[in-house]
Amino acid sequence: MKSKKPTEDVAPDADQDLQKVEDKVRRMLDPSEPDPEPGIPSGLPSEIKISEPQTITAPELKTNNKSSNTGAQNSDEQPAEITKSEPVDTKQTKGEPISAEPKNTGENESLAQAAKSVDESETEDPATEQAVSEIARQESDALLAAEDSEIAKAFDNKQPTLIGRIKSFFSRWWHNPLARRLTVALLIIGLAASITVPTSRYFLLNSFGVRSSASIKVLDQSTRQPLKNVQVGLRGERVLTDNDGIARFNKIKLGATELVIEKRAFAPVKQKVVLGWGSNPLGDRDLTPVGSQYAFSVSDYLSGKPLNKIEATSGDADAFSDENGKIKLTIDKTDDTPVEVKITGQDLREETLTIDANDKSEHTLAMVPNRKHVFISKRSGKYDVYKIDVDGKNEELVLAGTGSERDDMILLPHPTKELVALVSTRGNVRNRDRYLLSKLTIIDLSDNSTVEVAQSERVQLIDWAGNRLVYVQIADGTSAADPKRHRLISYDQDTDESTELSSSNFFNDVMVARGYVFFAPSSVYQTDKVSLYKVRADGSASQIAFADEIWNMYRTSYNSLTLSVGQDWYEYGLTGNSSNKLPGEPANLRSRLYTDSPNGEYSLWLDQRDGKGVILAYDIKDNSDQEIQNQSGLKGPIRWLNNNSLVFRIGTEQETADYAVSLNGGDPKKIRDVTATADINGWYYY
Repeated sequence: MKSKKPTEDVAPDADQDLQKVEDKVRRMLDPSEPDPEPGIPSGLPSEIKISEPQTITAPELKTNNKSSNTGAQNSDEQPAEITKSEPVDTKQTKGEPISAEPKNTGENESLAQAAKSVDESETEDPATEQAVSEIARQESDALLAAEDSEIAKAFDNKQPTLIGRIKSFFSRWWHNPLARRLTVALLIIGLAASITVPTSRYFLLNSFGVRSSASIKVLDQSTRQPLKNVQVGLRGERVLTDNDGIARFNKIKLGATELVIEKRAFAPVKQKVVLGWGSNPLGDRDLTPVGSQYAFSVSDYLSGKPLNKIEATSGDADAFSDENGKIKLTIDKTDDTPVEVKITGQDLREETLTIDANDKSEHTLAMVPNRKHVFISKRSGKYDVYKIDVDGKNEELVLAGTGSERDDMILLPHPTKELVALVSTRGNVRNRDRYLLSKLTIIDLSDNSTVEVAQSERVQLIDWAGNRLVYVQIADGTSAADPKRHRLISYDQDTDESTELSSSNFFNDVMVARGYVFFAPSSVYQTDKVSLYKVRADGSASQIAFADEIWNMYRTSYNSLTLSVGQDWYEYGLTGNSSNKLPGEPANLRSRLYTDSPNGEYSLWLDQRDGKGVILAYDIKDNSDQEIQNQSGLKGPIRWLNNNSLVFRIGTEQETADYAVSLNGGDPKKIRDVTATADINGWYYY
C-alpha cells in the first residue's frame, strides 16, 4: 500500500545519500581520490556480486509488489556487472537511509553498479540519475583529454619552424607596449636621419624604385652653337645629343654620379654631379675644339639673307650655322687628304664641297630650294615637259612631246608633293568627228614615271585637294541633252582610284575652297531641283550650301564667296556656312584663286593693279595681305617651292619665262624661258 506521507520529511537523508553516490563515482574514475570511508577500499573492483536480499528504505518510495532476481557473474574478459538474484523489500520508513550490504565487503562497490541496482530495485529518482550521468561524463572527458595531451607530447618531437619563431617574436613584441613604443621611436628617428642626410635619402628613394630624369645641352666653345651626336654618359647610360645639342636621360637612379661628355676632335669633359628628385636640368656644357677647323658662310639663294641651322657634316663630324650663317666644322684630321663636306638644310638642296686639308679660308655657299620647277618648252619643236632647279642647274627632260599636242595644254603641280597633272592631246586620239581627245596624265617628278588617268572630249582641271586631283570630264560622243554629260571626279594618286562626286548636263560653276569642292549643277535636263552643293574630295560630308540654283560663283576673299542667283546676289561665308543678301551686284567680280603654302600659314593669290600683275601672300592667322611682287606682264600660274619661296610667270612681247622669288625679299631670279600654257584661273563650260 502506497505511503501518504509528504516527501519533504525525508529530503535531508536523500541529499546525504546523493552526496555519497557522487563521492564514490569520483573515486571510481580517479583512484588517487582519498576514500572518506576507510572501510571501503579505493579502486574499481573487477566484480561486484549481490546475492543476499537487501532491504532499501527511502522516504516516499513507491512499492509495486513486483519481484526480480539479480545475480552477479564473474568473467575474465568482461567488466563487472550487477546481477539481480533476490527480491528487494522496500519499506517507507521516515528518517531511515537507503542501505545496501554487499556480499563481498572486501571489494569496492562501483557507483555505476549501485545506481543500476537502485534503478533495478525500482527506486526511480530522475535527479539522482541525471547528476550521476553528468559527473561521470565530465570526469571521463577530463581524464581522456589529459591522456590525449600526454600522448601528444610524447609523440610531438618537432622543433618550431622559422616562420613560427618569427610569428612568436612579433606576437611577444606586439603585446609588449614598451617594445612597440621604442620601435616606433627608432623608426621615426631613422626616417628623419635618412631624409636629412643626402646619401641616406637617395639610397632610400632608390630602394623604393624612385627614378629621375636629366638633360644637358652641349655647345661648341668656339662658336657657341649646339653640337650634334655628342656622347653623354650618366649612371652607365650613353645618350647622343640631338640637332639642338640636347641629351636627355629618363628613369635613372638618384644620387652622386659622374658626367662624361665625349666627341672626336674635342677635349672630353668629366664632372661629378648629383641627381636629385625631379627633372635635373644640368645646364650647358662647352666642348673645346682640338681638331682642325673649316669655316663656311651660307645664305639664301633668292633673298641673299644668312641662313640659321644649316648643317655641315664630314664623316662623324658636324656643326650648325649661327644666326649670321657662319659654320665652323671641327674635324679630327691627321693627314693631308682632301676633306669632303656636305651642307644641308630643311627644304634646301644638298651641297657637296671638296676642300684641301690645309685650306682654312671661309667658303661661301648660296642655298637653293630642293623642289624642282616643272615647265613646258617647245625648243625642240614639240611640247616637252622639263624639270629644273631654280638656279638653272640640273635641267632634265621628263616627258617628251608627241607632236600632236595643242597649245591649250595645262600643267598643275601638287602644292607639296613631287607630282604634276598634265592635260594635253598627246595621245593623238580622235572622236568620230575627228576631234582630238584630251588626256589626263599624272607625272611623278621623283622618277619621271607617268600614269594615264582619263581620256575624254575635254578634261578641265579644278585644283588639288589634299592628295586628290579634282577635275571635270566632258564625255565624248554623247548627246548635248544627256543629263550626265559632265562628270565631276576626284582622283586619288596614292590608290589610283577615281570617285565621281556629281554629274550634270553641265555645271554652272565648280571651285575648290577651304578643303571643300563647291559645285553648282545646271537645271537643264534635270528633273530634280538643283542647288549649290559642297563635298569633301573623297565624297564624304556632302551637303547643300545654298538652296537655290547658282548661276555664277566668285571667290572675293579667302573666307567668302559671292553668289549670283538670277538677278540677286549673296555673300556666302566659307567658315560659318551662312549667307547674306547683298543690295546689288558687287563692283568687283574678279574671282581669286588662292594657293596655300605647305605649312598652311600663307595663301598666294594674283591681282591686277595699274596694268601690272601683283602677287600677294595672305596671312591666314592675321587676316592680312603682303605684297610679294609687282611687275608688268606678271601672271599665273604661281606655285610654292617651299614655305618661303615661290614661282611665277612673266609674259610680255620680249619673253615668256618663269621666275622665282622669296617672301623674305630679294630680287626675282629667272629660271628658264618657257612656253605659255593655260592656268586654272576660272571655270568655263560649253
